[in-house]
Amino acid sequence: MSKGRTPPPAQIDHAAQLRNRLGKAAYTQWQRETGELPSYEQLSPAERDSWQMIGHAVMDVIVKRDQRMGQVSIASTFGYATQKPYVELSLDTSPAQFSPAKAREIGLWLLEAADASESDAVLMAFARDEIGLDERRAAQLLDQFRKAREKARGSEVSSA
Repeated sequence: MSKGRTPPPAQIDHAAQLRNRLGKAAYTQWQRETGELPSYEQLSPAERDSWQMIGHAVMDVIVKRDQRMGQVSIASTFGYATQKPYVELSLDTSPAQFSPAKAREIGLWLLEAADASESDAVLMAFARDEIGLDERRAAQLLDQFRKAREKARGSEVSSA
């Protein structure tokens, strides 16, 4: 190689590697349950393809894909175990492009959810500490409060 030049990086087929790992995992689990069998590497290419399809089918059942492609969902939440407010952001994994108006709307949703999660935490503390409600009753009050807040905010406006 000449000075300053490096060879181009080798292409990595990530999809093929995932198929192979899924197939090997499925075969290894079956191998454990049935006893002594040849290793995954000793299988014929056709047999490995079959196990890869099985592994992929199992992954499709386990991994819940969001059918709302291009959607963003933001909600205020309250962690009952941690007793802290959170904002939950859900979006699909594909790259997305938004108009500037939609990006502003998403930003507003985040700010509203942050405010709502903090008010949820205040309401939960007030219900427990000042009113003396147990966790179940406080959660019911929070649910009613959230419904009233959604009703007061009105319907969603499309800006896309």
